[in-house]
Amino acid sequence: MQLQVATWQIECDPEATRAVYESLPLGTDCSCDQCRNFNAAAGSTFPSEFITLAKRLGVDPTKPAELTHWCREPSGLYLTGGWFHFVGSIISGVDSHQHPDGTGTVSYEVLIPGVEVALTRHNALVPALFSGFAVCQLEFQTHVPWVLAGIEPAP
Repeated sequence: MQLQVATWQIECDPEATRAVYESLPLGTDCSCDQCRNFNAAAGSTFPSEFITLAKRLGVDPTKPAELTHWCREPSGLYLTGGWFHFVGSIISGVDSHQHPDGTGTVSYEVLIPGVEVALTRHNALVPALFSGFAVCQLEFQTHVPWVLAGIEPAP
């Protein structure tokens, strides 16, 4: 199936992706407070537009390959990034990862205000269950509420 995601045209196999995600555990392997909070906030981690995109790709938004916790923002929400994998390829659009001269940059596109996405062929931490498939990485930045009681990090 072909989809337009921001500035990228992609080919994806949602059924193959969904089958992989059914076998993956919730969250990441990390047990830090921020990752535990992301897991606990699963129902409010992403807006509906991102959930719709994830479902169209076959991605389970409660099972990221990796998370990065940037900071607590003045709103009280936590700027959080990470990525998911899906079976597919980029047909058109510039790969968001550029590596000139041995350094790297990631270019994000706004999916909706408050959520940015990036697509790349430069995959990292791909679960073994994706072996044998062409895989792309869907990166994101979003804002996560703190839902765990009593352990919120200092701002």
